[in-house]
Amino acid sequence: AAKINVLTWSNTLNAMDDVLREQAKQYTKEKGVEVSFEFINQTDLPTKTAAAVESGAGPDIITLWSDGPHLHDKALIDVGDVATGLGKELKGWTNIAQDIAIVGKTWKAVPWGIIPICITYRSDWLKEVGYTKFPDTYDEMLTMSKKLKDKGHPVGFALGRAIGDGNQSHYPMLWAFGGAECTKDGKTVAINSPGTAKAVDYRRELHKVGENEDVFSWDDSSNNRAFLAEAVSVTGNAASIYWAEKKNAPQLREVTDHALWPQGPAGRFGYSTAISLGIFKFSKVQKESKAFIQWLLQPKQYSAWMGIGEGMMAGLLNYYEDDPVWKKDPKLEIVRQIPKYVRMPGYPGPPTRHAAESMVKYVVVNMFARACKGMSTPETIKIAENELKEIYSKA
Repeated sequence: AAKINVLTWSNTLNAMDDVLREQAKQYTKEKGVEVSFEFINQTDLPTKTAAAVESGAGPDIITLWSDGPHLHDKALIDVGDVATGLGKELKGWTNIAQDIAIVGKTWKAVPWGIIPICITYRSDWLKEVGYTKFPDTYDEMLTMSKKLKDKGHPVGFALGRAIGDGNQSHYPMLWAFGGAECTKDGKTVAINSPGTAKAVDYRRELHKVGENEDVFSWDDSSNNRAFLAEAVSVTGNAASIYWAEKKNAPQLREVTDHALWPQGPAGRFGYSTAISLGIFKFSKVQKESKAFIQWLLQPKQYSAWMGIGEGMMAGLLNYYEDDPVWKKDPKLEIVRQIPKYVRMPGYPGPPTRHAAESMVKYVVVNMFARACKGMSTPETIKIAENELKEIYSKA
C-alpha cells in the first residue's frame, strides 16, 4: 500500500492536530493508503522545508507558510487539477488564496487556510483606563497603551524570532503608515521612505510607553502564555488565546475580546499567515498525495477541523465563509472579518520568492526591534534596506 508522509506545523491548539490524526486513520481505513503526519514547531518548519528542497528527500506533502509556494516553486509539482476542482465545487477561491498559491500561472500548492490574526485584549482592563471599545487608530492605541502600562497592564507585540506573531504584528504597522519593502512591481526595494520612518518612530514610542523588555525574546507561544498569566493586556494573536481560556482560564474568557488592527495614515491592514499544502517533485506518491489533499479539504473533513479551532483557522474557499463555526460566538465575528484586510509580505508588490525570504529572515521585524533597543530610525532602516537589496538582487 502507498504511504504518504505529511510534514506540518504543531498547532497551538493540540485538539486541531488530534483531528488531523484521526482523519488520517479514517483515510487509511477508507482508501487503503497510509497517511502519517509529522508535527514540528512552526518556527522550525521553514528550515526543515529548505533542507528537504536542498537534499531532494523528505516528506511527500509539505505545509508552506504564506509566500512559501513562491519561495520553493521549483521543488513543487503542479497541483492545478486539485485546486481548480475544489474551486469549482466549493464556490471558488479568495484572492488571498490565489496570491499565495499561483506562481506565474501555475498552482504550486493547494491553499489550506489562513490563521486570522487580530488584536486580542482585556476588555475589563481597558475599561479601567476609560475605554469601552478598542481604539480604531494607531495614535489612539499609543495613548491607551501608556495608560495601561501605567496601571500595571502593559501591552505586548513579539519582537523576537516569532515566525507568526512577530511578522503578523509588524507588517500591518509598516503598511498602515505608508511603508513598504518594495515597489508595486515587486522588483525594487522601497523600504527607505518617509512612511517607513513614521512606522519605525511609532514602534519605538509604543515600546517605550507601553511594553516590557521581554518582548525581544518572545517566540510564537510567548504572548499566549503572557496573556493567560495576566502579564499583558493587549497583543496580536490568533483566536488560540480565547480558545485556550475555555479550559485553562474560563474567568478570563469573559473579559477577553477581539478587534481589527488599527488604522494608520495609509489605511487599515492585516497580515495573517496563510498556509498551503504542496507536493514535492521527489515524492513517489504524487497521485495519492493529490487525492488526499482533495479529500482533506472536503466539507466533512475541513469543517470538523476548522470547527474545533473556533476561529483559529479560516478557510480560503468561499464556501467556508458561512461555516457554522462563525455562528458559535459573537466574539468571533471580528475574526471572520480579518481576511478582507489581509495582505501578503511584499505588498504592494505581488507575492514573490524575494518577499518570502525577507519574511522568514525577519527583515521587517528586526528593523523595528533595533529601533526599540535604541538605534536611530535612519540607521535601522538602512540596515533593512541593505538586507532587502541583497535578497531582491537574487535571480
